[in-house]
Amino acid sequence: MWAVWLWYLTPIVLVLLSLGIGGALAWRDPWVRAFIEDLEELGWRRSFRAVWGLVRDPRVPWFVRLLPVPLLMYLASPIDIIPDFIPVLGQLDDLLIVAGALWIVLRFTSRAVIAEHFAITPQRP
Repeated sequence: MWAVWLWYLTPIVLVLLSLGIGGALAWRDPWVRAFIEDLEELGWRRSFRAVWGLVRDPRVPWFVRLLPVPLLMYLASPIDIIPDFIPVLGQLDDLLIVAGALWIVLRFTSRAVIAEHFAITPQRP
């Protein structure tokens, strides 16, 4: 009986572990943390305009420009890695996926381009 539960729990634990490591690595990066603090001050309208400007900017790599599409599809989808009705873990997987996407954007896009679109000062960690 416990062997059946092991087959169900092993992939869930592996996904949670990888998401946790990815989110922790993204949060430890000082540039990501400073950028999140700046985003909180912008508000959602200015943030949306800045993201739209990044998507249209030819200086941004193509895979970064396409990243908002699957991210929004995942967030809007009722199918999650961890269902949202599980109290804390359901929302944590969405948060870690967004943190991972943000980390990809910040790693592969020039800081000057990001600062230009988000009207923030580029900081060096």
